[in-house]
Amino acid sequence: MPGRISRSRKSPKSSTKTSPRSKVRPTSNREPGTLHYSNLTARQKAMYKSAVSLLTDLRASKGPYHALLRKHHLSSQRAHEILGSNLLGGVRGRRVRASKSDRLVRELLFPTGLGDVSRLVRGSKAASKLSDYYNDRDKLLRGKLGVADFEAKWRGVRIAGKAVFADARAILEMADADVLKMDNLYASVDGER
Repeated sequence: MPGRISRSRKSPKSSTKTSPRSKVRPTSNREPGTLHYSNLTARQKAMYKSAVSLLTDLRASKGPYHALLRKHHLSSQRAHEILGSNLLGGVRGRRVRASKSDRLVRELLFPTGLGDVSRLVRGSKAASKLSDYYNDRDKLLRGKLGVADFEAKWRGVRIAGKAVFADARAILEMADADVLKMDNLYASVDGER
């Protein structure tokens, strides 16, 4: 109709003012319900370590998913809670498989000038690179890798932001002094079985 004027309706103004505390604050990048690794109890760290080991075994095809769950003493629900999107499939009859890599935190032994010390390392790629270092160091100690070759490969290499100790002569001296006792790459967790 030509004589009609359309007016937009305005919402009534609220009489209460919003305080700075009522504003929505940005959340962290972590998923809700997840804890920071340093805040975990010894039992939770042991369960986390078992879940990461399950993921590693699944990635290396060391057995079917349900057999690996039994091996690592985990339920499927607990594994999914801990590993999240690093476990793929498992829906509508599809087999459960591991992602190609992950950014999970691992407590590993890290080579320094004073020996191997426990450090937190993030990601499967860094853990694999650290494992390669220890394999080469073992070859060096057994005489299957020369001093020059070891130092050429590892001098100046950084893993998880830290330089690995690559002084081959000092490593051989530490081995003679029995400082390098590495049974397992993974650091022991206090209170673990």
